[in-house]
Amino acid sequence: TREAAFVFALSAAAISHSIAQACTSGDLRGCSCGPIPAEIPEPGYRWGGCADNLNYGLYMGTKFSDAPMKIKRSGSSANKLMQLHNSEVGRQVLKQALVMKCKCHGVSGSCSIRTCWKGLQDLREIAMDLKSKYLSATKVVYRAMGTRKHLVPKDIDIRPLRENEMIYLHSSPDFCTKNEKLGSVGTQDR
Repeated sequence: TREAAFVFALSAAAISHSIAQACTSGDLRGCSCGPIPAEIPEPGYRWGGCADNLNYGLYMGTKFSDAPMKIKRSGSSANKLMQLHNSEVGRQVLKQALVMKCKCHGVSGSCSIRTCWKGLQDLREIAMDLKSKYLSATKVVYRAMGTRKHLVPKDIDIRPLRENEMIYLHSSPDFCTKNEKLGSVGTQDR
């Protein structure tokens, strides 16, 4: 469902986010601060501090969150493809959440020099970006295209899938009404 798409995207982003920040704080032995950016900062700014190690976070986060989907025996191929796609969407949003953060230095707080690093936005901001993708998610079907099956938009006249949009296979049920088959007690008398 659309909700499952959001959960997979947010989980993948949260795992990589946590790993990247754990590297920065020194909580993981296998990594340290992120690399110093190649771009030259503006005058009065200099690179320093300890950047969030997003590359390591993405690498280890991908290995961790995608591993269950790459096992041949688990679930249908359509579900696996959907979950892998949505996890990647979460990681893409995380990549875009890397922003410049600075700390002022100078006599009596004059801020004549700023030491800057690349840091991740708060996970709440990332979740809000993913929520907007959730609201505009595309329903897909698992259809043969040539010799292989692919996830394609349900409505043929819609443009091809984009790598940065969430996708889902099944429409969401009405969570407000009782449905014992789905395990929903509904909202009546609550």
